[in-house]
Amino acid sequence: MPTIKAYRDNILCTEGDFGDQVTGAGIIIKSTIGSTDGVVPRWFKVFEVGPKIDWLAPGQWVLVEYGRWTEALELKDDRFETDSKVDKVWKVDPRGCLAVSDEKINNLNIASDAIEAQRKTLV
Repeated sequence: MPTIKAYRDNILCTEGDFGDQVTGAGIIIKSTIGSTDGVVPRWFKVFEVGPKIDWLAPGQWVLVEYGRWTEALELKDDRFETDSKVDKVWKVDPRGCLAVSDEKINNLNIASDAIEAQRKTLV
């Protein structure tokens, strides 16, 4: 069976952070995909990098600027960690990478127009 290969400066990723999120206290935050609140950077797990990418490695996590990834393709590869060896794969634009982490980041992405705050002084 053929395997997936990244060429040049291509970055292939899995596990795109598009679903619901659960806080450490167990509160479920519903996905914001399809709303203005969903226009935020997303984390992806790096699966394969091309030979011109020397600052990122498979297994790391990368934060990608909104819209700097392709539509997901469902592909089969023996290297996928799922039981069926089928996973969704995104091609990520290297110029849209904002941060890199060796561990999965569990944060909540909240757009600025979703928050209302007032400063008050307690007497």
